[in-house]
Amino acid sequence: MERILRIILVTGDGRKMEEEKYGNVKIDNDVLASIAGIVAKKVPGVHKIATSLVAGLSQLIRKKPDAGIKVVVGEDEVGFELSIIVDYGVNIPEVTYMVQKSIKEEVEKMSGLRVSSVDVVVHGVQVHRKIGDETETVDEEKDGD
Repeated sequence: MERILRIILVTGDGRKMEEEKYGNVKIDNDVLASIAGIVAKKVPGVHKIATSLVAGLSQLIRKKPDAGIKVVVGEDEVGFELSIIVDYGVNIPEVTYMVQKSIKEEVEKMSGLRVSSVDVVVHGVQVHRKIGDETETVDEEKDGD
């Protein structure tokens, strides 16, 4: 779904640029979700963004970085909901705080929209097991979603 977002730029001396002169700017929800997905994956301790089966297939086929991220757009503000898989041994509150902070800062910087919320659910833990000389990766995800 595409929403029309009205963005009014304020110059350094406090003057507002006239909307009529430049028109409206539209930012698609997929663009906002892509920004959030790229930023979230860069946070140390985040293994990946958890997706449903359908979103996971879409991510494989279309290489979408935003699969599994829900965007909620309001009047001149936006909110995000996402589930993540974290690496075993990380400080979960610290990692989720950094995900929230990073998404908020980057989306606000790139879009000019105020981020009202970033809801993060830790959906699983990525475990690395050493067997002999090889390391095996095992997803320990919560079932039922």
